[in-house]
Amino acid sequence: MMDIIIDTVKKLESMMKDSGCEDSGIILDIRSDTVNCQFERGACMTASFGGRSADFVTFDPIRAKTKISFMFGTPLDTPPVRGAAAAIVNVATGFFCLSRILHSCPRSSHTECRKQLEKEIYGKQIFCIGSIPAIETAFRSTIVINPQDADVILMNGEGIIEQETGTTLLNYEETKRILCLGPSTAGIARLNHLEHWCPFGTC
Repeated sequence: MMDIIIDTVKKLESMMKDSGCEDSGIILDIRSDTVNCQFERGACMTASFGGRSADFVTFDPIRAKTKISFMFGTPLDTPPVRGAAAAIVNVATGFFCLSRILHSCPRSSHTECRKQLEKEIYGKQIFCIGSIPAIETAFRSTIVINPQDADVILMNGEGIIEQETGTTLLNYEETKRILCLGPSTAGIARLNHLEHWCPFGTC
């Protein structure tokens, strides 16, 4: 079974080998004043590193001081730890200028973002990895419960940390369009060459 979180962390570890950055400090905190991406639910956990910060929206946020290397060689087998790992991946890829989407867009951009996404998926059979009420409500008639029946697979931060997600992506990456939604998925999408949808996200 492929685990996209563990595989991504291995890629990050290889990329950072002998840089010294892996032992630099990371601060994980919670932002209560942010406007989350409309396709995500939960609290906004931030990871700060090297003067940059990045978001990951989760129901299991962590406040901690740690290092990037905490992820290397560990099981990463609980939702809080997997969410923390994703947040760290987001800020690390931002620090190394691999990802330019670190934070959600302002609420004023939500309507245009949703309109643009609707054009991309209109008339398609849709499978969601992670709960995405904004999509599940608007496209109720075209939501499918089996990825095999989908034309498009949509994935948010909640979905990207599910342990079965990697296997789903491995099974369908050649036959389905896969869209990673919102800033929470940015770093993992970048390191795994997945299509990322966040047209108004900020750095």
